[in-house]
Amino acid sequence: KKNYSTIALSLVDDTKARFSLAIDSGDLETAYKTSMDLKDKQCFKRLGEEALRQGNHQLVELAYQSQRNFEKLSFLYVITGQMQKLEKMLLIAQNRNDVMSRFHNSLYLGDIQERIRILAEIGHLPLAYMMAVTHNIDDMAIPLKESLGESYQNIEFDFKSSALIPPKPVIQDLDSSSQSKLNWPHHQIAEEDILTLPSEEPEKVEVEPTIENQIDQIQDQQQPTGAHEEENVEEGDWGIDEDLEIPDIEPAQTNTDSQNQMNDVAFQGQNLLHKYVSASQLPGEHVSTGFISSALDLLKKQIATQNINPLKKVFGNIYLACNFNVSGIPFLKPVNHQISKESHKPQVLVTMNTLELMLKRGYSLTTEGKFPEALDQFRDILLHISLLVVKDQKEEKDANLLLRICVDYIMALLCEVHKKNVPKENTSRILELTMYMALFNMQPKHRILALRSAMTLAYKSKNFVHAGYLAKKIVQINEQYPNTLKPDVVANAKKVYAACEQQGSNAVGIEFEEAWLYDNDLVYKVDPKAMKYLKGRNMKKCFFTNLNYSEEFMGQICEAVSYTHLTLPTIYSVQISVVAVSLKKK
Repeated sequence: KKNYSTIALSLVDDTKARFSLAIDSGDLETAYKTSMDLKDKQCFKRLGEEALRQGNHQLVELAYQSQRNFEKLSFLYVITGQMQKLEKMLLIAQNRNDVMSRFHNSLYLGDIQERIRILAEIGHLPLAYMMAVTHNIDDMAIPLKESLGESYQNIEFDFKSSALIPPKPVIQDLDSSSQSKLNWPHHQIAEEDILTLPSEEPEKVEVEPTIENQIDQIQDQQQPTGAHEEENVEEGDWGIDEDLEIPDIEPAQTNTDSQNQMNDVAFQGQNLLHKYVSASQLPGEHVSTGFISSALDLLKKQIATQNINPLKKVFGNIYLACNFNVSGIPFLKPVNHQISKESHKPQVLVTMNTLELMLKRGYSLTTEGKFPEALDQFRDILLHISLLVVKDQKEEKDANLLLRICVDYIMALLCEVHKKNVPKENTSRILELTMYMALFNMQPKHRILALRSAMTLAYKSKNFVHAGYLAKKIVQINEQYPNTLKPDVVANAKKVYAACEQQGSNAVGIEFEEAWLYDNDLVYKVDPKAMKYLKGRNMKKCFFTNLNYSEEFMGQICEAVSYTHLTLPTIYSVQISVVAVSLKKK
């Protein structure tokens, strides 16, 4: 009763007492030996329960066999995947003429023919026939139908059904796998630790005095010698309480020190990778280690992230790419491992090489004229840039350049998106958006395609002055990048330019200037939502893309990336947004 069963086991000779002590102390080996000597069913029952509690399935099997507990034995074979022994249990049930045991074992085995035979033998011919028909076993269904009589000849089954087939074990041949025979691992506890465990009837222990009890003890120990007369208080007992200084009681300070020690121990035992990430200001490192909440907090502070829906897929891909599971012992949960660098730093599998491949894909979609897909591709690149961790100063410059390229392409593609929402009757707005698309710094091939499209539409709309601006820009790009255009394209642009100089007029009034074609920073002077030139109006900036918006769009989502928020600038946001674009040296 006082947890001395292990010691008592070595002193007792009586077999039944030794069995009880072995069960109480968890000594399965001694318990099995004594139970074999006793040959008692109750002993085998207790042995099976204790072996099952400790995860020793081999000893559980022996205990059930000794009890002749066939039902539990069959279920044990099912959960341990011992199908061959389960087939033997079916033969034993047949020899014992136990119909229910036969039926249960046939269910465990998925033996449909056996179930049909059982139902037929016990006289349930309609059920046997129904089972044979639903499982398409014609060689058994036809004889059963003939034996049923004329009343069952025209029965049709039109209901939907599915077979009850138990899952197959992962390890088919248990003898070939040594790990499948392993029992649950145990942790050995020292004898002195066992003796300190609480017993079923714990002895009464003296309760540690509370602060109130300690105050009462101090009051009892103090002798009120003259204190009442000096204070001249009519009720002298209250004067003692006033002299007590409760904050000087030491137990409160002791508890604080103990708590600090516990915190120190917990911190020392922390995962080194998680310890590093907890101090990191890079959202990509938080995502790779599974700290999604802290990653979102960092993005919210750094680039005013508001809409998290576009980030879910990227977060999931990064986390899955940086983590993998390793299977150890069968039937146990696999161990999770994380890919990390030296010095316990997380590995963020978003690299410049990956982003360059994504950029090429965006270029291809743009060339093919798949503008919605290209827009999604460039936005996806921006999502990954916000989680990028650069290695050196070169990658830092490349990340800035990639960010600028994506912003220019997104603005150009947004012109196409806006144009689809404009009614066909509004020809001036369609022309304006077509010409705006030619303003942004895309690759020469794409820029020229946009210029040619705008030039053609402007000429057909009889905006000859604007068409001449565009034709002149095409010729200028060809001079800057020789062999970029075919000769006939250059000749056509020169021809249009000459014709436009003679006309010198615009039929459709739109907001467009020639100087915009030569402004490399024009992308920051056009409102992405209204797609209008800002002209020095009050502007609100997206801290991630540096795009500017009209003041009326304050508090809305950035059109370029669809997840950052247009807010008032703060020193913290501006400084930390540089880190978000991975301009921090590692």
